[in-house]
Amino acid sequence: MSILVRINRICAWILLVLMVIFIVTGYSWQNHMSIIINPRQAARIHTTLDPVLVLFFLMHTMISARFTLMRHRLQGKAVDLLLLCIGLMSYLAVLRVAL
Repeated sequence: MSILVRINRICAWILLVLMVIFIVTGYSWQNHMSIIINPRQAARIHTTLDPVLVLFFLMHTMISARFTLMRHRLQGKAVDLLLLCIGLMSYLAVLRVAL
C-alpha cells in the first residue's frame, strides 16, 4: 500500500472524528444544550476546529483527486503541482475568511 493511500485513509478517519466533534459542539452552541457541553466552550471549540477541519478535508480531497486523475491517465509533476497549488490556495482562502 502506498504512502498516499495511507495518508488518505488517516485523513478520512481524522475527518470522521472531527466532524462528530464539530456537529456536537455546533448543536450544543446553537441549542444551548449545557448537558453535553457548556455553550461558551462549545462555541470556542467549534470555531477553533474550522481551519483544522478544512486542512484535513483538502488533504483528503486533493489526494483522492490525484488518484482519480491517475485512473484517467492524467499524471505527472504538472498535475501534482496543480493539485498542490489548488489545495494551498483553497486553504489560504479559508484561513483569510476564518481569521
